[in-house]
Amino acid sequence: MSSTIPEVNKINDRAPHTDHERNPAPASKFDRRLFLKGAAGIAAAGGVSMMAPSAALAAAKPQAAPRSRAAATGTAPLPKALRSQAALVEAGDSTTAFSAALPIVQRGTTYQMAQEVRWLDADHFAVGRWDGSMSIFEFQTAPYQGPLINEAVSSPAMQGLRMITALSGAAIATSNDSSSLALWRAGDGDWANLTLRGTYNYDPALGSASSGAWVAESRLGRLVVGHASGHLSIWRYDPVSGTLTFERSVDVTNPNPVNPWNDHTVEDVVVADAAKGIVAAGSEDGYVTMMRASTGRILSQTLFNPQAQRGINALSVVDDRLLVSNCSVGPSDYNTWYYSINADWSITLLDKANLLIDTSRSQTFNFDIVWGTYSGGRCWFASTEEGALWMGTVTQSSLQPIGYQRVTAPLGSALAFQGGELAMVAYDLYQFTTA
Repeated sequence: MSSTIPEVNKINDRAPHTDHERNPAPASKFDRRLFLKGAAGIAAAGGVSMMAPSAALAAAKPQAAPRSRAAATGTAPLPKALRSQAALVEAGDSTTAFSAALPIVQRGTTYQMAQEVRWLDADHFAVGRWDGSMSIFEFQTAPYQGPLINEAVSSPAMQGLRMITALSGAAIATSNDSSSLALWRAGDGDWANLTLRGTYNYDPALGSASSGAWVAESRLGRLVVGHASGHLSIWRYDPVSGTLTFERSVDVTNPNPVNPWNDHTVEDVVVADAAKGIVAAGSEDGYVTMMRASTGRILSQTLFNPQAQRGINALSVVDDRLLVSNCSVGPSDYNTWYYSINADWSITLLDKANLLIDTSRSQTFNFDIVWGTYSGGRCWFASTEEGALWMGTVTQSSLQPIGYQRVTAPLGSALAFQGGELAMVAYDLYQFTTA
């Protein structure tokens, strides 16, 4: 397999890694000279404080994220790739074994790696990280850039910022903690003037928001949110009043999860058909769910791989074609899946592939996958645990990988594609254009 992706122009990369990247000087939200590493990774340490709500909304209860010593010194949740590696070690996998334990006790870990990246409009995208920060960037061709804005959004104890969804009217809904969403609005449509409008509480049994999709419907659209419990919640959003209203929750759990942790987290929600208001949800328990947002009616549920040992990481839909990414475990597993979406909203497997460079690895996460376009037509991009950006095309019935390019350090990246522009974010930010 070729190690070069053709016809993709990289227009923003990081400089060689230095110790100065870990401690950038404080900067205002308008400082475009801020070095990439510090921009999204350490908002709190960089002197950016949590914005107070601009208004006390009747349906929301604005509150600061908890920063107690107990929360700070507790056991931090592991990123999925590390959790999976640890499980393989416990199962006796020598290829991922750690060295002997030291006589010290770990009290917490802060991960600055990205969890989510989402386009907000034609020029801007937002990045959410494991440390609970959100940064908004403008896609640029400059060699280096800092974010337009940094905000500490949620408590690190709640597994950082897992969900970012752009709503109409220059608004953003994000995860906040295990029982609330945060709603943000940009004054005068300028993302540099983003303010927190408030938080919206829901039943704690739903768990943290882990993914989301916006379904535009006339004046009032719907926000569909995936949760750690394996449920979807549906909210109406009024851009005039700037308020969210909870409508219902829907149980989409698989009673027999494919992972060893009984994890049902809905890792991704995407719009499958905007005109009909259909969303697709992919879960850690292995289910792909098709649902109508206006009613919460489940149209189909499919176990993406009956032999899977790990759940779904990401989905991407274009027309009647669905891509699914997951973690492959062992030499006979696959981490990339290609389906057709049928008229009754069921899905049919067309092809599968294992995007893997080192064939001796016990696992390879495909962290994220997105449809895209390039000079040759439709394509797809995927980011894997080996730090590789993969690119490929499809036929009516098969995946056609073009190749890969090593871009980041191991552990993978979040991806977002729009209009010939690809944002790839791990610890650092990379931007590409397709020729």
